Amino acid sequence: MEGVLYKWTNYMTGWQPRWFVLDNGIISYYDSQDDVCKGSKGSIKMSVCEIKVHPTDSTRLELIIPGEQHFYVRAVNAAERQKWLVALGTSKAGLTDTRTKKERD
Repeated sequence: MEGVLYKWTNYMTGWQPRWFVLDNGIISYYDSQDDVCKGSKGSIKMSVCEIKVHPTDSTRLELIIPGEQHFYVRAVNAAERQKWLVALGTSKAGLTDTRTKKERD
């Protein structure tokens, strides 16, 4: 999945449109769709990512690597956020370690 999400940058510039690409278990973002060929500005491996929805804003969500990184993003509307949540959740579920505890040890 790919498309525009608004990413919180800082208090000076606020929410900025960014092009996000979810591919092969990794979500990456770029300044714009045209910049994909230049390399991502950042990325998160979904298998280590927590996904949180905002309690009162139906367009926002957080992508978190515990103890390391937070991406605060906002979709254009609630329906678009739901599409991203399904895609992100599916991607995360597909990458979870399905081995039993005994196999991992």
